[in-house]
Amino acid sequence: MTRNQNVPAYTGDIAEQQITTQEYSKENQELSFSDEQHAIWADLFAGIHQPYLTEHICNEWMTGMDLLKLDPKHIPTVKHLIDHITPRSGWHIERTVVRYTMADDWYKKFAQRVFLITDYLRTRDQMEFTPEPDMFHDIFGHLPFLTQEFYARIEDKFAPAYLKATTEEREVIKRLAWYSTEFGLVVQNNRFKVFGAGIISGRKELTRTIIEFYRLGRDNVIDFTKDVYHQLHQHFVANKSNLYKIIDGVNALHQKGQMSSADEGWNVVLGLYKNLGIKQEGIFGGDVILIPFNVETIARIPKTVYAFNPMLFVSDSLEEMDAILDSYLKPIAQRK
Repeated sequence: MTRNQNVPAYTGDIAEQQITTQEYSKENQELSFSDEQHAIWADLFAGIHQPYLTEHICNEWMTGMDLLKLDPKHIPTVKHLIDHITPRSGWHIERTVVRYTMADDWYKKFAQRVFLITDYLRTRDQMEFTPEPDMFHDIFGHLPFLTQEFYARIEDKFAPAYLKATTEEREVIKRLAWYSTEFGLVVQNNRFKVFGAGIISGRKELTRTIIEFYRLGRDNVIDFTKDVYHQLHQHFVANKSNLYKIIDGVNALHQKGQMSSADEGWNVVLGLYKNLGIKQEGIFGGDVILIPFNVETIARIPKTVYAFNPMLFVSDSLEEMDAILDSYLKPIAQRK
């Protein structure tokens, strides 16, 4: 497939955003949205908040949705979000003109226990997938969790480590955040469940992930009458060499700008399978590869924000995810 020449090549680096408008003050957090923006919010909400999809999202998100009391038809005010979050978890919500850029802006606010929500909403042509987080992602994906102490504790881990980390360690920290709070999965009741806000808030991403859950059972890769995480770990150990070859291959493709869209990216990955002699079967038989959440593997993953990446990481429980994050982040945060 030939890459659209109008789309800039994705090399793995995040382009700096040129800020042309003034950042929001504490006094001007509230915005007026058009009827069309509220209609887009309503359609996004209705498209995902369906039982056949939400039954695959982890229990804590469902609890948080009840606590956050979002209006399915209207974009919430910042005041509504603060009123339903700050008394419960201690975190504050602020609007920002900054999109996801080099991450430093976000981690400085995280250190103050401030969660930033962007001031823009995706357009009609991005209903199925948006390449960068918008306010629907921030609010619908993340904020139900932030009504709860456990999520506040997870978010509390990243900034203290990031602000003391070396440049190389910061890249690992960003990946750990990406593959936990953005694109993480967790096992609950011996089933794979979605935890990451990036999957929850994108109907295409959510559907693609759920299809993989079913494919693993259909193709007898995972026996759901037995311990699913143990089986996944066994597949990981047996296929670790090929998994790392794929990661290194994808990393090289990123640097060449060949992963600039999800559709093109997957075709390129299939070509990589062929070149590496990896059959499309077992854990490699779907549109996404599930791998146990671990620092060693995540640290090898290429920088990934706008581009497609074919791997998602699964924790045996949120407690296990918490412990693994601690093992890497806590020693960095405790440096003098």
